[in-house]
Order: sequence, then C-alpha cells, then structure tokens
Amino acid sequence: MNNINKDVLFGWCAAISVAMIWGVTGVVSKPLSMAVDPMTLVFFRYVTAVIGLSVIFMLTCKNTKINGELGKSLKIEKSDYFKIAMCGIIGQGLFSLFNFLSLAHIGATENGVIQGMNPFVTVFFGMIFMNFRMNKIQWCAFLVSALCIYAMSIGPTNQIQGGTPLLGYLYVSCSVLSIACTAHLRASLADKYGSVVSMLMQYIAVAIFGLVMVLSMGLDLSQITIILSDPLLIGLLIFLGTGISGVSYVIQLYSFKKIGVEKSTLALNLMPLVGYIVAVLTLGEQLSFYKTAIVLTIVAALYAFNAFESKTKTITAVKPVTA
Repeated sequence: MNNINKDVLFGWCAAISVAMIWGVTGVVSKPLSMAVDPMTLVFFRYVTAVIGLSVIFMLTCKNTKINGELGKSLKIEKSDYFKIAMCGIIGQGLFSLFNFLSLAHIGATENGVIQGMNPFVTVFFGMIFMNFRMNKIQWCAFLVSALCIYAMSIGPTNQIQGGTPLLGYLYVSCSVLSIACTAHLRASLADKYGSVVSMLMQYIAVAIFGLVMVLSMGLDLSQITIILSDPLLIGLLIFLGTGISGVSYVIQLYSFKKIGVEKSTLALNLMPLVGYIVAVLTLGEQLSFYKTAIVLTIVAALYAFNAFESKTKTITAVKPVTA
C-alpha cells in the first residue's frame, strides 16, 4: 500500500471515528442523566471538558504544524468576550441541559435521530441571518427528514418510566436549536483563535455559568460522589467531557488534512445510525424494522444534503457539532 492510499485510509478511519464518538453522545449521557440532576451534570461535564482541552492545548500550543488550526495563544480580544460567553452558555450549556432533560422522557435512539438534524437547522439559521440558500435537492432532503422525524415521533417509542415522549422531543429540539443558532459564530471564532482555544474559552464560560446556576438553585454538588463511586459513570463522564468535547476535534482536524473537509463531513452523516445501533446493543433499546428504516432514510437524506452542498458555492459546508 503506497503512502497516498495509507493517508486516505487513515483519513477515512479518523472521520468515521469522529462520527462514532459524536454518535454515541446520547448513549453516554443516558446513565449519567439518570444518576445526577441535569443542571449539575452540565457543570460536571464542562469542568471535565475544561481539564481535557487544557491538557490538549498544553500539548499542541508549541507545535507549529498544528497550532495554527488548534490555537497557540489563550489571549482573547475584549470585543469577543460576549461572543465567547454566548457561544458557551447557549451553544454548549443549553445544548447539553436540554439534551440531558430529554433523556428522562425518550430513548437514546430518538434523541440521536433528532440531534442528527443539526445540519438542516444550521442552514436554516444561515438562510435567516447570512443569506444562505438551499437548492431543490436540499429542500427535498430536508422534507424527507422532517417526515421521518414526524414518523418517529408518532411511532413506537422506547418507553421511559414516568416520561412524557412529547416533552422529550421538545427538549431535544431545543437542544438542536441551541447549538445550531450559534454554529456560524462558533465557526468564525474557531477561524480567528483556533478550534481548541475557542472551544476551551467557551467551556470555561459555561462551567462558570453552570456553577453560578447550581449554587443559585441550591443544587447539591456532592452528587459528584455518585459518579466517583461508580467506575462506569467516571469513565462515561471523562469520555463525555474529554473525548466528545475535546479529543474528537483533534481527530477531525487530522481527517480534514488527509481527505478534505467535504469528505470528512460526509462521514458525520453516520451519527444517527451509530447512535441507534449502540443504543440497541448497550442500553437494550428497541430494535425494529420501522425505526431502522427511518434511521437509514435520514442518513441517506443527510448524505444527499451535504454531498450536493459541497458542490455548490452558495452555502458553506455545514458540520454538525455535538460538543
């Protein structure tokens, strides 16, 4: 195997790894959200993420080959403080909070399918605020996905004791809206400061906000002992905070270098399918032809949406993010 083929193979492996990491967010979050209240879990997640990204920054800031992309300085212009805070609080904090809340009402399968709609919602915000346009194929892909979401919501749902499926779908929809409405602003900050530095600053902002909310609501920070007493929960929190919200960005950057942004982004369309399979295998959620058909249709629609988008100049590439 020559070097070019190796680079392509390793690039695709990296891209698929990111899809798998981000695709299991709902599965990883489910046990944690059942053990700790959602607001406190948001705080724990982003404290862990700050620690993880701080380590990554220290390891990469001196490497001139990659620090241009990841960031080489923690200095932020004062004019961007508010942008960083809003991206952190809304795009990360509310995204995670609503996501955790939804898992008390719906399964990780349903959660992952709705989260997979992120590219469509991101483009809608771009159409409203940045004069982006969708072509006919993209509109068709969106409508097909919307019908699939409706079919999922009225079809067989994983039963959650004491849960209200409609409320769960509302929460996860708010989660998607929170991260999608800040996508373009987060992208501009990443271009300016580097992906690791910009995300680290956002995580610090949401960690501070989370601490203020936990204290003001009188929530119990000693709930961390519940996590620390269970090796599985410790591993899940570290993976949620450091793997999903940290290491995955470095892996994705590697895939960008090897196979390009467009091809790497297309691999992320596998996220709903990955989440579905892992939820069935690890959480014992329902496996049915009905849900399988819906998930595969959404994956195909996402592929068509992004594949055609990469050939146009009217819309920038949209990368779903489940930081």
